[in-house]
Amino acid sequence: MTRGTRIRIATVVLAPAAALAGWGPARLAGVDLDVSVGDGRVGAGDVVAAALLAALAAWVVVRVLERRTRQPLRWWPLAGSTALGASLAAPNWLAGEPSVYVLGGLHVLVAAVVISGFARTLPSYGTCEPWRRGSRPDADPAR
Repeated sequence: MTRGTRIRIATVVLAPAAALAGWGPARLAGVDLDVSVGDGRVGAGDVVAAALLAALAAWVVVRVLERRTRQPLRWWPLAGSTALGASLAAPNWLAGEPSVYVLGGLHVLVAAVVISGFARTLPSYGTCEPWRRGSRPDADPAR
């Protein structure tokens, strides 16, 4: 297993842990995380499942960027922050006054873990050698 794969697995594990670390103090402070769908309560299982699903989906996006772009590190923060912006719509529409702030904070917390964790596994800028049009990567440079 490569170092990058180990970091990605750790990121997938840390995302739900970070979400629980944010959810627990909110519950201890007495904030009821209520939403207008399902049974109306956001519990620990919901928090873990959402963070795990988000981290696994992010891994898929990172793999697509690695295969389809020359500089995946350049595009990953844009993709991750766009997904964060889209995910923040749900708490804003489905949650009441105190819950919206905690749920939004959980989204930002998980996004920070996932975006920074996967960014560590991508090649840095300039490591992908762009090929000139018409040249082959295996061509002899002396010709």
